[in-house]
Amino acid sequence: MKATTPEEEAIIALQGTLRDSILESKTPRPRRVYIRVKPKANKKAVSSLLKTFPATIISTITGIDVGENIEINYHFWSGKTEVTIRTEIPKSKPEIDTITDIVPGASLYEREVHDLLGVKFIGHPNLTRLLLPESWPKDSYPLMKDWNPEHVGSLDASLEETLTIGGIEKNGGSLVNVVVGPQHPALHEPERFLFKLDGEIVVDVEPRLGYAHRGIEKGAERLMFFQDVHLVERVCGICNVAHTTCFCQAVEALGNIEAPPRARYLRTIVHELNRIHSHLLLLGIAGLEIGFESLFQYIWRDREMVLDLTEKLTGNRVMAEYSTIGGVRRDLTSTLGNEIKRGLKKLKDRLNFYREVLQSDPTIELRTKNIGILSREKALKLSVVGPVARGSGVESDVRKHDPYAAYEEAPFDEILYKDGDSWARLMVRLDEVDESIDIILWAIDNIPGGPFRTRVPRRMPEGEALSRVEAPRGELIHYVRGNGTAYPERVKIRSPTLANIISFREMIRGCYVADIPAVLISLDPCFSCTDRMAFIDERTGRKWVWSMRDLKDRRRA
Repeated sequence: MKATTPEEEAIIALQGTLRDSILESKTPRPRRVYIRVKPKANKKAVSSLLKTFPATIISTITGIDVGENIEINYHFWSGKTEVTIRTEIPKSKPEIDTITDIVPGASLYEREVHDLLGVKFIGHPNLTRLLLPESWPKDSYPLMKDWNPEHVGSLDASLEETLTIGGIEKNGGSLVNVVVGPQHPALHEPERFLFKLDGEIVVDVEPRLGYAHRGIEKGAERLMFFQDVHLVERVCGICNVAHTTCFCQAVEALGNIEAPPRARYLRTIVHELNRIHSHLLLLGIAGLEIGFESLFQYIWRDREMVLDLTEKLTGNRVMAEYSTIGGVRRDLTSTLGNEIKRGLKKLKDRLNFYREVLQSDPTIELRTKNIGILSREKALKLSVVGPVARGSGVESDVRKHDPYAAYEEAPFDEILYKDGDSWARLMVRLDEVDESIDIILWAIDNIPGGPFRTRVPRRMPEGEALSRVEAPRGELIHYVRGNGTAYPERVKIRSPTLANIISFREMIRGCYVADIPAVLISLDPCFSCTDRMAFIDERTGRKWVWSMRDLKDRRRA
């Protein structure tokens, strides 16, 4: 049988290798393939996929409690289609072979499933805590259906890591361990890095996530679909538009809902405004981190204009609250459209100045060029995404290769640099701001008429859908499974930073201590987005939320 589509090519390739080990295969919609295999065939299936599509990267791994078993879903982007390879393992013995030896980028995803569902990935090189605190009880797994806060019991405070601003200790040899975080003035969010130094040279680094983990995936199971739109927007303040767009698209695919054409264009406009805001924020902070404060002030001045335009379109400067299931919440008037065009044309002229600075300033060149290099081969091996991947010459823009909203019609170029250094990653973002402006101008000029929202039911049918969007930091994944009610069975979120943070070790090795800020900021890490606050009384299970006033009163007390 000859394949005529990428979906068929993936299915035929796996059928030829696995034969009777394939239990089911289906293609519910374009560029989405689901293949169920026997438990012992997971690794062979992944190898076969990599052989057929050499540029395949892993998007994430989703674990689901399905009763007596735990379902493991490996989501891969082959470069042409998203392929989900799934299998089930018994809860009585939740063990499965690791795939990190053939897909190193799967390391953190396996640790995440291990942390939250208790699955043991045999052969994993470092199957330790990723999101939950060290004091979390060993047999308490939050994403199990029967889990509740009372299962946590008393946390053992003696197991907690020390909250160090910057600690130094000798490890017994020539290396010195330097702990940065989780609380540190240079980190805008709480994360911990253990740098191993040989003099001024960084030999290795061990990042520790989880300090801002908020249990959003668990919370999503207890809210209705339309309520979850508000919840997922709060995964990340900067990438909020990407999260709501991604989630709404997944629910729409699940319920066979078609957003009106005008809504797709409006989603594109607000999506690109959000990208411009995020990229300018990062470029400004990059200037600050390398000692170029005037560049920070200039760029953030121009970013204010973008936030003002976002507020006029959505009603909010940062948390847009714009996309919803079935469309968007507000329309665009011709007057506002013209105002957005005038503002963005002014910004486009200013980009020429910033480009000249990044390309010719000797300070920026010394601090970013040939610093923190990630080769194309390593980028593919580690499955990095977004500007990090494109800075190493990897074609990875979801808008171009798996188009959504109005991107299939929008004319724009995918920005690629082959240098693989910190400078290249910054330049990708600067050039993408230019492309984003062109996309918005085109969308405003070509937006179709008609409604901007369609009515949708609260209940969604049984089934599943995987949605991908190109967030400012790269590929964002929302996997949603429905059970026929108004509540989702499972919501899985994989933010771009979780895909990219694994590459920090590769970039920083061999660099000087002084290079750490420039290399880290070139990743544009968003840790709260990765960890994805509610308060729980561990003795009673009571939940509550504090207002800002409550927090201030407690601080005074």
